[in-house]
Amino acid sequence: MTNQQKPIINSINRKERMDILDILRGFAVFGILAVNIVGMAGPVWLPGYIAPIAPWYDEVATFLMNFLATGKFYVIFSFLFGLGFSVQMMRAEEKGINLRSFYPRRLTLLFILGMLHSIFFFYGDILRLYAVLGFLLMAFRKRRNRTLIIWAIIFLVINFVALGLVGGPLVDAGDVPDEMNIAEMAKEIHLEGSFLQVSFFQGVVSLFAFLSVVFVQGGTVMALFLLGLLVGRMNLLSKMKSYHGLIKKVFVWTLIFGISFNGAFIIFAEAPWISSFFWIIGAPILGAAYVMGLCLIRLRENGEKTLLPIANVGRMALTNYLMHSVIGSFIFNGYGIGMYDQVGAAGLWIITVTIYLLQILFSNWWLSQYHFGPMEWLWRTLTYKQRQPFRKKTTAEGAAV
Repeated sequence: MTNQQKPIINSINRKERMDILDILRGFAVFGILAVNIVGMAGPVWLPGYIAPIAPWYDEVATFLMNFLATGKFYVIFSFLFGLGFSVQMMRAEEKGINLRSFYPRRLTLLFILGMLHSIFFFYGDILRLYAVLGFLLMAFRKRRNRTLIIWAIIFLVINFVALGLVGGPLVDAGDVPDEMNIAEMAKEIHLEGSFLQVSFFQGVVSLFAFLSVVFVQGGTVMALFLLGLLVGRMNLLSKMKSYHGLIKKVFVWTLIFGISFNGAFIIFAEAPWISSFFWIIGAPILGAAYVMGLCLIRLRENGEKTLLPIANVGRMALTNYLMHSVIGSFIFNGYGIGMYDQVGAAGLWIITVTIYLLQILFSNWWLSQYHFGPMEWLWRTLTYKQRQPFRKKTTAEGAAV
């Protein structure tokens, strides 16, 4: 193979990977599924939905969802997106490659993938938001560290104001006229409609869902992009052993404040401005506690071996994220099993854990045979406009020759 034929950036070499990033992604995949499955399983997030009286075990499951998962895992993914951007930027510079020669195409492909995902499988897709804000992130790639921190604070303040303004209408989302009751329409279409009918409905809803996500989460996502860029630039995660004591302290304090602030968010849920404040601060702090806890486990003697199954899920994060929606659409829609709006919160936890355990088995098997997950391979191949190595057996045979 000539130099011109080699992939522009070959990331197969595991020595170049920071396995803690894969571990964090793999853990976040579980949390994202736990949250998103609520929107897949029923019209909980749609205007006109009125929650029925639930048994105590579903009430407990809903509380655990809101307290432990909601808003905590997308912040981890957002932070990792910014950190991954920083790593890619540094590696591109080391190899004399201009980031702008491939990264805009990478983001455009991500947006297209997010659009298809939101229409055909899950209207709550977040890939579109990451792609759009990724272009904004590129504008900060050469800014000073202090500038990144200042802008991160500004974006958090913007998000706080946005949540405060929209919080009131969200509280009264169930009080809508019958002809505008999107929740009831969703029940009928998801249970009785064909794949194309469900896709058309989701295509319409996904547009408004995207605008809502931009308004409600955009500021926090952008702030975490910048903080991830900052941490990646400082190369902190690759120096975890040097900061072992500090990580322990940060874990303890973020856990204490994270639990306190999230408890306050639930207590003041009916007061938009107060709850918004505790949400904006509490969710990222508890998410940071999760990150610090995993870092501590990784630093143990057998930490890498213990967390390897989760790391493999993270190496295929895009594939596994999309797989959630494919599986969910089959379980809940009428063209599949047809369990839409029929599973309580406790049942959704059981389904979530089952799907995730299956993804651990699948990811570990797949990566024993292939270099990348299928969607990761496709994304890389289209990004660099060159076919990336896929089967490990084929690559090994080529190296031997």
